Amino acid sequence: MTKQRQSGRSESGFTLTELLVTIVIMGIIATLLPKAIILGLRFTTATEKRVAATSTVGTLNRYFYGDVQSADRVTTDPACGVADVIVHLSRTGTDIVYTYDRQSGALNRVKCTDGGDVATTTSLGRFDSGTSTHPVTLNCGATTSCTSPMEVTLTVRSDPAAPPTALTAVRRSSAS
Repeated sequence: MTKQRQSGRSESGFTLTELLVTIVIMGIIATLLPKAIILGLRFTTATEKRVAATSTVGTLNRYFYGDVQSADRVTTDPACGVADVIVHLSRTGTDIVYTYDRQSGALNRVKCTDGGDVATTTSLGRFDSGTSTHPVTLNCGATTSCTSPMEVTLTVRSDPAAPPTALTAVRRSSAS
């Protein structure tokens, strides 16, 4: 039941002071909320790029060790119809090439057999093409040349602000 003043009017509602305080608080919230949303979206985009790069390195890691261990020769020569080669691993009857497409940011593993007639391309993932012109580079052992190293290291730099990741594998085969 509402109290009635002696003049017959109801006393329910907001005072002018309460209304002004509410408007000021709503203005502050309306000003800060879009900034918080934009900051959250920026964080999400950066996080997505880092997660994608980490996933790409993990997938590369899965293939790289086995490929290097079974390789008879390690070069950077073109093979499998691919010219922009990071590393070319070959063994009898099979060539495996790791390549990076700068425009799309795609890191691929191309496997060809029978002299390059049959090629299978596996997408290992993508790097942000704005981050680096070549995020994956081949480093051979310190005392060996790239033509027949026993130890093969790929250095992956997916984020310029973070230290690079080095994937090192040792060949089982000693043939050059």
